[in-house]
Amino acid sequence: MSDTCELRAANGQPGVHCEGDRCVYWRVVEHVGLIESADGCAIQHFGMLHGGDELASWLLSVKNRVERLRPDA
Repeated sequence: MSDTCELRAANGQPGVHCEGDRCVYWRVVEHVGLIESADGCAIQHFGMLHGGDELASWLLSVKNRVERLRPDA
């Protein structure tokens, strides 16, 4: 896994450090029960950014909306 956020890079924000377990896309693989003890970014794991700019933009908007709703935000 990369040290930089590939989702933000795909949205014109290169060089932003990966947030790790503070990100809503972190450890999604483990949470949905696909792989036990999978620690990492679902965006990278599933290769989700190959869908183009619209998908990257939508995924970032979902991340931002979910994170605004978090009680610790």
